[in-house]
This record gives sequence, C-alpha cells and structure tokens, in this order.
Amino acid sequence: MFLLVEDDEVDVELFRRAMDAHQVAAELLVANDGAEAIELLRNLAVGTQKLIVFLDLNMPGVNGFEFLQLLRADAGLRRTLVFILTSSSHQRDKQQAYDKNVAGYFVKSNLDALMNTVKSYADSVEYPPTTCV
Repeated sequence: MFLLVEDDEVDVELFRRAMDAHQVAAELLVANDGAEAIELLRNLAVGTQKLIVFLDLNMPGVNGFEFLQLLRADAGLRRTLVFILTSSSHQRDKQQAYDKNVAGYFVKSNLDALMNTVKSYADSVEYPPTTCV
C-alpha cells in the first residue's frame, strides 16, 4: 500500500500514471497535507500492513517537514517508511529530510527512476516491525 501526501492534483495524476506505466500494483491512498496524512495513518493500523509513504515537502497547512516531525514523535508511526517526492533539489531540504530518517529523496521530474526503485524495493524490503503501544 502506498500513501501519497501531495496537494497538487496534477502531480497525483502523474504519480498514478507512472504506477500504471511501470506496472506497480499497489493500492494508492492520497492525503492533501501532513495533517490529513497523520490522521489517515493513525486510523490504518500501520504496523499490520506493508506501507510506503511518498511525501511532498511544500504543501499548505502541515508541510512535509512538519509531517515528518509528527510522524517520528508518534510511537505507533515512527518506523513508517517514507520517501520524499518533491520539486526541491536544495541541499538544505535533502539534509533536513535525511535527518528525519527518510528512506530516499526523489525529485518529481524523475518519476521513472522512482517507480523502478519502488517496484523492486516494495517487493523485497523487510518492513519495520510493529510497535506495541
């Protein structure tokens, strides 16, 4: 299962098309900002399923960095796998994201590379163990 945290409908559609083009078979959930994503994750029982979050950094409301801070502070969610998917290629943003333990950082213009990586990653990675709360 994938959760795309993205406020731009065009980017959501491009992500869906890239999944289809690369035959990535996963359920896709979408949240429009970090607050909606945190609420959705808390209601999903994340530890019981394979889940990867794809996170935009620049969003209104709760942005990507604020989302990561909330996620990592939550005992039930802190081990959630997160890939950054953003238009920002600034070194400062990359450093700040990796400081929050993201699994990878992709620029939106390179969706093919992301899908190739994710297709093999999602099938072969050992997902984090559940956290007892």
